[in-house]
Amino acid sequence: MPLPPLTDELLRERIRQYNQMGSNAAALARSIGLSVSTVKDQMATARRRFPELFDTNIHHVQKAPVGWTIPQMVSHEIADCCVLVGGDLHIWPGEVPLMWKAFCSVAHQLRPSAIVLNGDMLDGARVSRHGALLGSHAPKIDEEIDALHDALRMLPHAELQLWSVGNHDQRVNSYLANAASELDVYVGRLEDRFPQWEFCYGATLCDVEVRHRFRGGIHAGWNNALHAGISVITGHTHQLQITAVRNRNGSHWGVEAGMLGDPRSRAFEYHEGAPSRAHEGFVVLTFDEDGKLMPPEFCEMVRGRPVFRGKPVY
Repeated sequence: MPLPPLTDELLRERIRQYNQMGSNAAALARSIGLSVSTVKDQMATARRRFPELFDTNIHHVQKAPVGWTIPQMVSHEIADCCVLVGGDLHIWPGEVPLMWKAFCSVAHQLRPSAIVLNGDMLDGARVSRHGALLGSHAPKIDEEIDALHDALRMLPHAELQLWSVGNHDQRVNSYLANAASELDVYVGRLEDRFPQWEFCYGATLCDVEVRHRFRGGIHAGWNNALHAGISVITGHTHQLQITAVRNRNGSHWGVEAGMLGDPRSRAFEYHEGAPSRAHEGFVVLTFDEDGKLMPPEFCEMVRGRPVFRGKPVY
């Protein structure tokens, strides 16, 4: 049975919510419990009646609340495309990790509409609150930043380039805030060093949320999807695994995206070489023509070689 037409008052309220959510119809549909198609129809009617009420300056991005140093969430509607999500590179100068090379190779192969760097691209060992290991010779932060610039040049350009900030990335701005707050504008924040990337704590791509971390532990993926109620892609745990949550609304997934860095590198000496569930890999998301997520895919390290869709990348 079709819904009754909205009154002008309710249409104005829908427009306000729509603007607040970065012009993301999928996000608005989730928040009010309607289908995306119904919300899009309502917005089409609203544009005809009240075109002056639509925010034309947000470019489909949800603004952060006043006082947030990094946008809390950004929202983008995409469809009929693929997205690469990888993080936890923990880059140190020198030879880039093999999984990063695979990430770049698959990006050139698929030409994704969006690439998401899902946090901890930098390591920040020298600006950490944790004590240094004598003789570790950790790189300075400017050396890490230079190394990351070199690595990012290996990627193809994507229409949408997002960086969901991780706790190791935050070490840069935290160090400035605590050690040289009077020079923060002069020195520049981490975001200023990578202006071609859109920084945020989390991003919604249609009905999928991507962020560096949410829940922790061995069941992080399951708990993320269960408590968010939508598919969630995270990093932080360095685990590479996917858990399906299935109910009467269908399926959504909790995905832990592994790591682009090498877990055997000197950056992880604090693990003391103990057995670990960390695993190299990244995630490929495919969205259909309606913006619905298909089952996620992994590229992962198999016997020392990155493998994607059953074939070695190298």
